[in-house]
Amino acid sequence: MAAVLDREAFARDGFSVIRRAVPEPLLSALDGAVRRVQATVSGLPPSLLARLTFERDLPEAHRGGIAAAEVGDAIFILGDPVAFDDVFWSVLREPAIGGAVRDAVGVPEVVAHFMNVTIKHPRFGRRIGWHRDFPNRYACPATPSFVRVMLCLDGMTEEGGATTFLPGSHLIDDAAARAHPRPEEAQLHEAVPVLCDPGDLVVIHPKVLHGGGMNASGRARRNIVLQAGDAAALLDVVPEQEEVAGHRLGPA
Repeated sequence: MAAVLDREAFARDGFSVIRRAVPEPLLSALDGAVRRVQATVSGLPPSLLARLTFERDLPEAHRGGIAAAEVGDAIFILGDPVAFDDVFWSVLREPAIGGAVRDAVGVPEVVAHFMNVTIKHPRFGRRIGWHRDFPNRYACPATPSFVRVMLCLDGMTEEGGATTFLPGSHLIDDAAARAHPRPEEAQLHEAVPVLCDPGDLVVIHPKVLHGGGMNASGRARRNIVLQAGDAAALLDVVPEQEEVAGHRLGPA
């Protein structure tokens, strides 16, 4: 039986985990592709380097004050991964991923908006502050007719900076989501970390509050992040460096 979205949990909490969503051979191929990009940074052409966000170029505060000189060529965001390796197109074709997006958004035709690999390296992988994905300034329709999914390559642990959610915080109108992009102090005791194994898929409502701490563990925490939504809902801005933008997820 194929892994499917728990619609009740998603509607109630604003997030849900699909266990073992992708087959092991695909997970292994994606893992290898990410490793190859990190290992060959010094030889990449400018067109591909422009798609990478390096830890060394970001503020030290979110990685515990560790200096840029100490993190080398560590990649934080591997943007537009299909430009590096065709294996990433398989993410759009994977049945469990396409099915989860369609179930969460509630429409039969869904398209990709963007994809990246977000990497929290061992010992210094940066924390990600509290936020909602709707609205966002990168790729956003006028309404929250989309989701983000995270395919966990390494799994997530609390020590490793697992993504943490405030369940039910998506149950607000769009104007309130725009006005309150961060939680109030009193809400923080309700935060729930999502712990995952490699191959698990986390489905995220665009209005749910979430964030994550530093990776203090000895293992990487790498997630493939895909934003996709209703094919009929146009983006305010189509990102220039996103080859997946507008491609349908399948199979239906």
